Amino acid sequence: MRLTSSFAVFRYDPGEKDLAKARWYGREGKLEAAEQEYRGALARNPDLMSGWLELFELLRRGGRHLDALTMAAEAAEHFGPDAAMPLALRGAALAEMGQTRDAVRSLERALECDGNLALAWHELAYAAFKAGEYSRALLALDRAFALEPHTDTLMLRGRILREAGQYDAAEVAFEGAQQSAEHDIPRRDAEREIAGTRRTATLGGKRPRDFTPRERAFAELGCVLLDDGAGDLPGGGDDGSPLLARCLATLGPMVRELAWRPAAVAGAQPEDAGLAEIVSRALDAHAVSAAALDPADRPLVVTAYNAGRDEWSKQLARLARWKSGTSFALVHAPGVVEVADVVGTLRRLGDAAAVYAATARAFAVTVPPPFDTAEAVVLARNPSALWRRRVADTP
Repeated sequence: MRLTSSFAVFRYDPGEKDLAKARWYGREGKLEAAEQEYRGALARNPDLMSGWLELFELLRRGGRHLDALTMAAEAAEHFGPDAAMPLALRGAALAEMGQTRDAVRSLERALECDGNLALAWHELAYAAFKAGEYSRALLALDRAFALEPHTDTLMLRGRILREAGQYDAAEVAFEGAQQSAEHDIPRRDAEREIAGTRRTATLGGKRPRDFTPRERAFAELGCVLLDDGAGDLPGGGDDGSPLLARCLATLGPMVRELAWRPAAVAGAQPEDAGLAEIVSRALDAHAVSAAALDPADRPLVVTAYNAGRDEWSKQLARLARWKSGTSFALVHAPGVVEVADVVGTLRRLGDAAAVYAATARAFAVTVPPPFDTAEAVVLARNPSALWRRRVADTP
C-alpha cells in the first residue's frame, strides 16, 4: 500500500524528519540511495513505524519481494512476533510472491492482533483479489476505507471492479482516487487507470481474464503489440533474437495495412541507428537522424529498448506537438509509463545491453514468417489506441 507520507519530504511530525532525505530520493527515482537512507534512519530509530512501511513499499515497487519478506521478518524481530504491522507486511510480501493462502493467514493474524489496522485490511483485500475472491476483497476494502480513507484503497477498488467486468463502477473509483490525490504521482496513476478502464470497456464486453496478450497490452498500455505471446522464447535460453526478428518482420506488413506511409524513420537514440536503417528499408522510407525529422514526413521514431529515457520522452513529446508521426519500440521495459504506439514484445529479455545485443543478432536472422497481424490491426484501429488519439485525419 503506497502511503501518502511517501510523497512528502517535510512532515509536521518531528519524529519523521529523519525520513526527509529518503523520501526525496524516492521521489527522484534514486531507489538505491533511498533504501540506504531508510535503513540508516531505522538503524538510528527502529521504532519509526513510517520508516518500516515506506521501505517495504520501496522494495515492493521494485519487484524485490523476497527482500520485502526479509524486511518484514526484521520488523517482527524488533516489534515482536505478535505485532500487527510486521504480520501485515509479511502477508503483503507473500501475496506478491503468489503465496496467497499463507498471505491471508498472516493478514488474518494481524487483524486478530489489531482489528483497526487499516493497512492489514487493505492488504487482505489485495491478497483476496490475487486469489480471485473479489467479493471478499471489496468487503475488506470497505473496512480499510472506513478506518483510513486513502487514495490507494480507491485505486485497488477500481482494479478489482475492472477485473470483475464492472467498468463503469471501476471508472468511478479511479475518478474518486484522482480527485482525492494530493500529489502528482498518484494523480497521474489514477489518470492512467481511467484511460485503461475506458480502453478495456471497448473490447467487446470481455472480462480482462479472457483477454489475449495483445488485448491485455492494449487495455493496460494503449499500445499495439506485435508478439502474440504464444509459447516460450524462440531459440531457447535467454536469446530473444528469433522473437525480435519475427517482430521486425511483422512491423512492415502492419504499417502498410494501416496506411501510415512514413517518409522518414529515425532512431530515438544513437544506438538505435541500426534499427532505424532496417525499418526504413522495410518501409521504403529514408533513415534520418532524430534532429532532421519533419512533421510533414509523417515520421516513425524507433527504439530497440524503451526504458523511458529522456531522449525517448523528448521524441514522443515532439510527435505530440506535431500531431504527426508514430513510434515503435522493439522491447518495452516493465514499469515504463511512456509507451510506443506499437511494441514488438513485452517479454523480459534482460537489461538494455542484452536487448541491443539480441537486436543486432536479429538483423542477421533469416527473415522469419511474421505474426498474424489481423488482431493487431483491429486494435490499432480502435479509437482509443494511442496513435489514433494523437494523429488527426487518420485512415
